[in-house]
Formats: sequence, C-alpha cells, structure tokens
Amino acid sequence: MGWLLIATVLTALFMILTSNIYPFLAPEKPPQKGLMVIEGWIHDTALDEAIARFQEGDYSKIACTGVPFEIGSYLFDFKSYPEMTAMRLIKQGIDPEKIIISVGDDVKKDRTYMAATALKKSLRDQNIAETDLHLITTGPHGRRSLILFKKALGPQYTIGVTCLPPPSYDPADWYTCSEGVRYVINELLAYGYAKLFFHP
Repeated sequence: MGWLLIATVLTALFMILTSNIYPFLAPEKPPQKGLMVIEGWIHDTALDEAIARFQEGDYSKIACTGVPFEIGSYLFDFKSYPEMTAMRLIKQGIDPEKIIISVGDDVKKDRTYMAATALKKSLRDQNIAETDLHLITTGPHGRRSLILFKKALGPQYTIGVTCLPPPSYDPADWYTCSEGVRYVINELLAYGYAKLFFHP
C-alpha cells in the first residue's frame, strides 16, 4: 500500500510538472502592438504567422534581432540571422522601409542579451521613440528572452511576448519527444541562470 501511495504521488507530481512547465516557459503577454521584434532564428512557419500578425495589427515597424551566423556565412550575401530574416520578410512582401536590422556582437554566451542591447542601440541611432514592443519567438525560449530584453532595454519599454509553436514537436506533449525534453529542460535551466545569476 505504501509503494502504491508513493507511485500515485509521483505520478501526480509528474503530471502537474509536465502540464505547467511549458506554459510557464512560453508565456503570452501584452502589449501586442507598437514595434514588433522578431528573433531572427525563428523557423519559416513562425515567421509567416508573425507576418500575418504584423499586417493585421497595430505595428509601426518590425525589427529583426540576433547575432552573426556560426556556420555557412560565406555561402550568403548576408552574415547574420537578422539580415537573413529581413530578406525573408521582404520576399514575403514587407516594405523594406518598415524593417529594422539589429545585429548583436559575435559572442559565445549571453547571445540573447547581446541581441537585445544591439536593438536598443538601433532604436536610439534611428531616433525611434516607440516604447511598446511585441517580442516574437518560438517554443519555451520566450520567458528567458523576455527577461533579457527587459534587462537590456530598461524600464522605459513595455515588452509583450508571443511564443509560437516549435516546428519539431507538439508543445502539449513535449515530454514524449526527445527534442521537446531537451529544449524544455535546457530552457528551464537557462531561465534559472538568467533570473538568478545573470547581471549585465
């Protein structure tokens, strides 16, 4: 009977954990207006959704953020994720005048934070006064990105976030797929680092 009780409790804890951890790491927060900010590495389906939201919503411009490519940069005319995503946006009909390209420094760690600091510099250099930002990312990366963008940009900005579904697993069943488990656990640990230990 004791082992049955322990198994029941452990099963209940597992179900609570698996049903709540993904929504925690992939929040949906307002505002969803102002300047749309896209993390440049998002996959094509997510980018298509972001474009639809941009065209239908109350947005002034769309910013592409990220860092230089780690591999294959000599194959393209562009050298970074933001430049690549800007070209993807243009191919999909977005006016180039509406696009901001913001490339962070080529670093080995804290890449999301460096992308966010580069965005702050781009907004300052282009005299963009918009303070409502809507961050578009994918999967369980969202809460960590939101924290780091807030730290980089400062309290004068109000930042919302949308976490679009990842391409390779179902968010509702992330624990049944090796890639889902790997990404969610990695992001949980990275979130803990960003929340507790990371200081600009």
